[in-house]
Amino acid sequence: MDISLAEKCCQDAWHLADWDFKDKQKSKLGLTKEQYRIDLYLQCPEMRILHDLSNSMKHWSLDNPKAKIQKTNIHRGAFTSAFSKAFDISGLQVILDNGQQIDVDDLVKIAIDYWTKNLV
Repeated sequence: MDISLAEKCCQDAWHLADWDFKDKQKSKLGLTKEQYRIDLYLQCPEMRILHDLSNSMKHWSLDNPKAKIQKTNIHRGAFTSAFSKAFDISGLQVILDNGQQIDVDDLVKIAIDYWTKNLV
């Protein structure tokens, strides 16, 4: 429920892409940022959401959004995060235009899993 911590986690998870891109450029001559990101988004579609969250926090608006975020939301559940998701727990959410919802803690976990497997 700590919005500042959630913002920092999302930004860090996204900015790993910049570092990974620079590293991959050394071994894949001619690799462009656009090519890198197309591949990244195919491997982990949630990176689109992290891209938009991180850049909107930095710039307050997006010229070229990658995900269709409708809004972010503070969900005040009946239980704290000490309970499992089987309960109505409180959390921060991202709601997409298609109605899909993703909890920010799940989004960060997906990113951690992706980077753990792919940063070698």
